[in-house]
Amino acid sequence: MKILLTANKTYRGKLDNNYSNVYLPLKRLGHEVYFYDTTSPNDKSFRNVIEDEKPDLIFCCMTGDQSITPFEPWEDVLEETNKGNIKTFNWFCDDTWRFESFSSKACRYFNICSTPEPSYLQRYKDVGYDNIILGNWHVNYDLYKPYLTSMKDLDLLFVGYPTDSRKYFFDLAKRNEIKINNLYGLSQEQMIEHWCRSRIGLNLSTNDNDPTDATQMKLRMFEVPAAGSLLFTQHHSGIEEFYEIDSEIITFKTFEEFSKKAKFLLKNRRIVQKISNNGHKRFIKEHQSTARLTSVLDKIKAL
Repeated sequence: MKILLTANKTYRGKLDNNYSNVYLPLKRLGHEVYFYDTTSPNDKSFRNVIEDEKPDLIFCCMTGDQSITPFEPWEDVLEETNKGNIKTFNWFCDDTWRFESFSSKACRYFNICSTPEPSYLQRYKDVGYDNIILGNWHVNYDLYKPYLTSMKDLDLLFVGYPTDSRKYFFDLAKRNEIKINNLYGLSQEQMIEHWCRSRIGLNLSTNDNDPTDATQMKLRMFEVPAAGSLLFTQHHSGIEEFYEIDSEIITFKTFEEFSKKAKFLLKNRRIVQKISNNGHKRFIKEHQSTARLTSVLDKIKAL
């Protein structure tokens, strides 16, 4: 398939997940892919690119944020959607806090869209948009394979910016004598290496951008199992669609539950290893990028 990937290749000066987890896996699957970089495209005329490449699918991850992606070709995509000759698709990422303000309106520009949130499939249909499919975060397993032989010398690791809610959580953990290795500002290679060195990878699902402090699906939920580490995650409704709780991952809803389970897991490495292995197998089967993208493309073709 000829795919015109329309997304930001970089974010804050670093290669973004659209490059590592979408572009490279699509190429590996044998698709012919042209990357129109919405941060700094080689040819700023999206119309020229369409005419030159003649794609079968325009695969987008549009943000609506001109400060990040100043070259998003909204009107050109809408024109193609209305023509109906080329399928247009958008991958939404933040529906839990941007559905009302962004996704529920932006979806009209595309033939088909995906949401990472199982509970939001019906919300799209409720606003009259029926061509919505379930997608989710996924990880390019090829990037992790070289690091899988790393020694597991980090017991409990979190990788991510220390927002206010996270700082509060880490402070509570420290007061309860639970050591969390907290790292941020890493390159992609450094992040992968550290995940692969961890026995337990912590995910905090609360989004500080949401005024209600709601949780959401996070990329970490797939990065940790990709590394062969145990995903220990703050519970988010819908995670059950992707992993079996207590068999493939461990979840918690309150800090008290986190504390109790963390202390148990840190003392029981065999149990950690068993659950890690199960989660890793589930990741390989369903959540690595080649598997997720194949599934999504099949759903797009069927609509």
